[in-house]
Amino acid sequence: MDFTILKLVHLFFYIKDLNNNYNFILYKNNQEDHYTHMFNQIFNFDNGCIYSISRFLTKTFGNIFTDDFISKIQSNKEFEIKNENKNLKQYELWENEVFLFWLDKLSKNPIQYDSINEEIIYFIEIPNISLDYLNSLLEKNNAEYRFIYINENNFPLIKLSNESNKLFNSLSIAKMKEHIIDSIKIKEEKLSSIFIVLSLKTPGKDQVGFFHFPALFHSLYRKNNEEWMYINVSTDGLPSEELLSKTKAILIPGSNLNVYNDYDFLRDTEKFLKKLIDDMLFNKKYPQLKLLGICFGMQIINTALGGTVKKMEERRGKPEDIEIIDDKFYEFNFYKKSGIEKKKILRINEAHGDEIVKYPDEKYHIKLYGSSKSCKNEIMVDDQEKILLIQGHPEYHPEFNSNRVAKRFVQFRYKLEPCTENIEKFISDTINDEFAKDVNYIEYRKLCYYFIKN
Repeated sequence: MDFTILKLVHLFFYIKDLNNNYNFILYKNNQEDHYTHMFNQIFNFDNGCIYSISRFLTKTFGNIFTDDFISKIQSNKEFEIKNENKNLKQYELWENEVFLFWLDKLSKNPIQYDSINEEIIYFIEIPNISLDYLNSLLEKNNAEYRFIYINENNFPLIKLSNESNKLFNSLSIAKMKEHIIDSIKIKEEKLSSIFIVLSLKTPGKDQVGFFHFPALFHSLYRKNNEEWMYINVSTDGLPSEELLSKTKAILIPGSNLNVYNDYDFLRDTEKFLKKLIDDMLFNKKYPQLKLLGICFGMQIINTALGGTVKKMEERRGKPEDIEIIDDKFYEFNFYKKSGIEKKKILRINEAHGDEIVKYPDEKYHIKLYGSSKSCKNEIMVDDQEKILLIQGHPEYHPEFNSNRVAKRFVQFRYKLEPCTENIEKFISDTINDEFAKDVNYIEYRKLCYYFIKN
């Protein structure tokens, strides 16, 4: 499976009727005579397909098709329908309940189709609702959209947009139905590859604005018929031995915490990682398993193996040049499979206030391969290519991150009024910074992808 830079995301809500027919939802604008499916381009400020289609749903339809909305439709009670999200700016989405709902819903959605070049399709089953009733409410509220079910029987009778015609020429309704059925069967029979995003954050909704980790990593790395699980150790505990035996890779991302914070779940995680890595490297257990640590993830793997992490004199919060200090790095299988050219400098986004100052025990053979002027220990790999540690953040683009943190940074870091002018100036200054323009985010994402997948 190759790494693909996705440019377009599609979405189909569907229902199964009593005869087990699959009915997919299309929509049209009142001013148009053709129907279309839901789709959106993926931009740098989206950072991935889940963010892109969540943005589209939030700004185009408001709360239509959310769980709460569907419950109201099923009750057959009249209520007001209006879209207050249409003119939201990108940075405002991070405080919007509907946007966060779709990030969560799509991250948990098990069915996707990514076998079309540079495009991905999500399929979400919803309860059977009357579109006639929905359309009547939309008409009473002067809403601009109307919806229709499309299936194999009425498909020839529906006038479609050029975009929908193009998609259905690549993937027929019959093939869509077949793919959904096969995907559900693979999941039910537990035949899918398992990947775990193991997060160490304090519990609470406040962390959604920090990162929505499932949407972030599923957008970048998830492929057809893979099961990606999100586990927040502080609330969910640690993976069982049975789960580990079926897992292909564990990714430990950044955190709002420091590794030296006094939380029992951090100490428990260090013990867990120590045993896990000993089993992986020395006891020939979990031969398929890889471990990827990013930022905080790199640091806690390091401390679990006897290393030390300390606070930096100056916190890093911008792109940084990482120098590859050992040519052996280019000989690792994941580097060669990534297909990227040999580069002495790989620029990456950074956001950390701690750094590794003492390495793991020598017996683990985890060696340094990348270093920067601000932080000596940036990229580390073990000799067996079972552990990859990266201090920076391959997972986000500068434009995405500047929108995500803009309001908070303006208000709390720079002590300015979080007005539109100040926020947009911060975003503009960040993405137009010389270093931000040439971040090697694609190269880093490829390195991570081929490391965890092979």
